[in-house]
This record gives sequence, structure tokens and C-alpha cells, in this order.
Amino acid sequence: MSPDPAASPLLFVRESEITALPDRDETVTRLTRELAALMGLQDEEEAVMAALEREHMEPTFVSKGLAVPHGRIAGLARPGVYAARSAKGVDWDLGTANFVILLLVPEEHPEIHLGLLRNLMRWRYRLGEDAAHLLTAPAAELEQSLAAALN
Repeated sequence: MSPDPAASPLLFVRESEITALPDRDETVTRLTRELAALMGLQDEEEAVMAALEREHMEPTFVSKGLAVPHGRIAGLARPGVYAARSAKGVDWDLGTANFVILLLVPEEHPEIHLGLLRNLMRWRYRLGEDAAHLLTAPAAELEQSLAAALN
């Protein structure tokens, strides 16, 4: 199946807060497995390896409590976006991530990847102090906020 660069991303928001994960790699691994399952990917481990490999090249902590780990997957029909939150935060080398938004994107379409990253960074900066509210808001509210930013 050929990737469709015009396809909107599959957006999922993790209902439960990230808790009791010891570090960045464990967080990336767990969230990638969860997103791969939600997307129906055949090879979860390929997705995990792609996300961890990218994370080890350079940590994906952006700023203001946002980390955007990502992996490029060959032949992926649509990008997947998986948002998770942690009021306590996850240690992410360069800072503490309260919002971890994982991307799995088609390897063949870097413009999709860059567009999603751009939109997520704009989303976080526009939130400003309201980000604290989204840490405890219902998952549907976070999903609505992200959907508006990504589309």
C-alpha cells in the first residue's frame, strides 16, 4: 500500500497517565508498542527500533515539557500520532517531558513528518500556561486540542 501524503494522521490519546516508567527509552518503547498495536502494524518491533534509533541519535525533547519521539516506517499508509501525559514528568535528557507525543510516519514522505513536527511545536507554544490544564483534563479535551492543531 502506497502512502498517501494528503491523508490526515491517525490520532490517539492515551487515556491513562504515564506512571512508573523509569526513563526515556522505556517510555518510547511502551508508547511505540501501544501505537503500533492501535495502528494495526504487523511488526511492532520494527517501529520500536525506528523510534529508539532516532532517539539515540539526538533526544527529541523540544522544550516547555514537550518531547516528540518519532520513527520512520517504510510503506506506512498514514502517519500515527499518539499523545501521552505525565503530571510528574519523564526525564528526557534535556528536560522533563510532561507531554510525550509519539509519531510514526511514512519513511517515503519526510514532508509529512516535518509538517507534523512544526504543527506540534506551534501547538505547544500557543498553549502557553494553559498546558497545565491539559495535563489533568479529560483525554477527549487533549485530543480535540491536538486534532485542531494537526489538521
